[in-house]
Amino acid sequence: MSEYNVYLRVPEYLADWIIHTFGNPVILVKDGPESRLLNEQICKTPLNKKPDTGEGCNITIPIPFFKGKHPETYNYIHKSGKKALMESFYTLLRKNLMEEVGSLENGNCKMATLIYAFMEKHGIEERHWYTVSQIYYRTRKKYFLDNGVKIR
Repeated sequence: MSEYNVYLRVPEYLADWIIHTFGNPVILVKDGPESRLLNEQICKTPLNKKPDTGEGCNITIPIPFFKGKHPETYNYIHKSGKKALMESFYTLLRKNLMEEVGSLENGNCKMATLIYAFMEKHGIEERHWYTVSQIYYRTRKKYFLDNGVKIR
């Protein structure tokens, strides 16, 4: 594992899910979308920038060894690259939520119960229930109810 890291500041519910899913520090799936994204975004630290120390961040991702990009040299990621990584993790959470909760929607229990069960299973603190439920309901409305797209 590299001693060089990428640090992200993400919403707490997302940090809970990322850490539960990928560990702490976050170990990316080799050749997974986030790993490929990191490989594309990682660059040499610009001369006018200081190395990121992770102050105020809640996610740490060790920079893996990419072919032709040694972490000792390639250890900087711009704000837009960090935003892209965060969006990728958010999309994974949303897909995971829709796959697990959406597939049980017409079952014999309340949707709130299913969302609480999802959160408990994936290490998301209960205090984030409203946020996670809104992610579910808005995603369902946007794709399924409004456009008829089946997303599960």
